[in-house]
Amino acid sequence: MSIAEKVGLGITIIIAIILIGYAIFSLLIDLLILNFDWFAIAIDLLSLAIGIALGYFSIRIYKKSVYYEGLVNSAFDEGVYARLEPILRKVAETHVEMESLGSRLNVIDRKVQTVIDEQVKSEPQIELEKAIAPGTSMGFIIKTIFLAIITMSGFLFMIYTSIRYAHFATLLFFILWWLLISYEFKLVNNATAWVMVFAPILLIPVSFMVLGTHVDPNNLVALFYLVLALYVFLYFCWAVYETKGTLPFNLDLNKYLKQK
Repeated sequence: MSIAEKVGLGITIIIAIILIGYAIFSLLIDLLILNFDWFAIAIDLLSLAIGIALGYFSIRIYKKSVYYEGLVNSAFDEGVYARLEPILRKVAETHVEMESLGSRLNVIDRKVQTVIDEQVKSEPQIELEKAIAPGTSMGFIIKTIFLAIITMSGFLFMIYTSIRYAHFATLLFFILWWLLISYEFKLVNNATAWVMVFAPILLIPVSFMVLGTHVDPNNLVALFYLVLALYVFLYFCWAVYETKGTLPFNLDLNKYLKQK
């Protein structure tokens, strides 16, 4: 039954109950107060019969609809679904395999695109680009060197001056390196890349407060700059693999073993 039919059936049952109640009330008045008004009594009995008939048939229709619905569900579960279950399971397994195959094809596609990009470079640039990771450029190398100089200068400045807000300055360098790598590899819209920048924002201030009571401030700054170097290296490796499908260092082990 549709929702409209169920609503209509419910309204019919309510009308039947109201009609039965009104007929019984009117019948009592005609019998006790009006001293057996036979015409009114006949009308009350007719109304009572109509109300009972409406209620009876409405309830029977509802029971039949519930019975048929249960019968259809049972037939589907025992007949159709029992036969379709192996096919549906196979479709689900195939869907999972296709998703796995799609992810592998995406990795292969990125690797092929990286190879193509490397092959189309002009000959004078090949020797120069061998030292550069896939997907990077000379502009990125220059920016990296420039930011590394600024980072070391900030590190030495904090060591010699012992500024009070070293954790904020350290966090700023984490964010600057994240911006440099993210914009170079166009990862600004990548959700995982945003996790990589929110992790230092959440952890560095808390770590400075926890370790500041046990470690010398200068040693603490040096420790976090070592963590910064590791962070930059790991994030750069992940960015190259995510966008190019390969690691930043082109190690041809098979060729090396053949030469040996």
